[in-house]
Amino acid sequence: MRRILGVVLLAAGMVIAAGPAAASGSETRALVLPGYFYPESITAAPDGSLFVSSIATGEMVRFAPGSSDPTPFVGGVNVQTAGVMVDATRGVLWACAVDLFTNTPSELRAFDLETGDRVASYTMPDGGLCADITLAGGDVYVTDTLNGQIVRLTGTAPGSATGGTFAVWSSDPRFRPPGGAFLGINGIAFDGDQTIYTTNYSTGELFAVPMGPGGSAAEAVEIALDEPLANPDGIRWRGAHLYVADNVKGLLRINPRTGMTKLIDGSLDQPTSLVIVGDGAWVTEGQVLRLPPGQPNLPFEVVRVCL
Repeated sequence: MRRILGVVLLAAGMVIAAGPAAASGSETRALVLPGYFYPESITAAPDGSLFVSSIATGEMVRFAPGSSDPTPFVGGVNVQTAGVMVDATRGVLWACAVDLFTNTPSELRAFDLETGDRVASYTMPDGGLCADITLAGGDVYVTDTLNGQIVRLTGTAPGSATGGTFAVWSSDPRFRPPGGAFLGINGIAFDGDQTIYTTNYSTGELFAVPMGPGGSAAEAVEIALDEPLANPDGIRWRGAHLYVADNVKGLLRINPRTGMTKLIDGSLDQPTSLVIVGDGAWVTEGQVLRLPPGQPNLPFEVVRVCL
C-alpha cells in the first residue's frame, strides 16, 4: 500500500507542479504548524479552540482561542491522523486513526477534549480506511475512502463516546476509487436537516445521500456541477452552501440545489480541510500532494479566509 500511495501522490503532484492559482479571496491571518506537519483536517470547539491533525506524524495540536501557538493535544497514539471533528455533546474529539503504510484496518477514535486521553475506539468494518467525519442527529458518520462506504456510529451511552454500534450506513459503487486509484469518497458534511453530502476524491463527483425513515440511507444522488472538481478533500456546510477544500483548485463554494460553484480563494497551497468560525474559515494548507518523495513549502500553515 505504501508503494501504491507514493505512486498516486507523485502522479497527482505532477498535475499541480505549476503552483497555486492567483488569489481570488481574502486572507487575514495565518497560524504556523511545527515541522513537517502535513495538516489533514481541522475542527473547532465552541470556545473557538482549533484542533489540527497531521497525516504525516499522527499528532494533533490545539490552538487556544486567539492564540497563534500550537500546543500538543495528542501525540504518539495514532500512526497518522486524517479527519477530526469536535463533539461537544460527548466532550470528545473524534479522529480517524490510519496507517497508510500497512494493511492495518483504521479506527475511529475518541479523545477527551480536556485531557486528550483516548476514551473509545471503533475499528472500521470491512478493513476500511477512515477518511473524514461529520455529526448528525446524535450519530457519528464516517467516510470509508477505500471501500466506498459511509459508516455510522449509533447507540452510544448518553453524553458518552462508549458503547456504540459501528456499521455501514450507505454503500454505492460510485463511492469507490475508480480503477487504479487509491481514494474514493473523502469529505463528508451534514446540512442540518435530512441530507449527508460526500465527495469522491479521485473522480471529483459530489453526492447527496438523503436520510430515509428511521434514519436509514436513501439512494445516493449525484449533483451535476457547472464546473468539475479536481481533488475535493474536506467539505463543510454553512447556510445553504457547501464549502470544499480542493487540493488543486482551492477553496470553493457550491450551491447543491443548482450545482453552481464559485472559487473563493485559489491562492491556497493544496488545501485539505476547513472549519467555519464566524464570518470566515480556517483552512489547512495540507500539501498532501507533496508527501514524500515530494518536498513541501515550509512552514505549514492554517490560513484564515474571509467568506
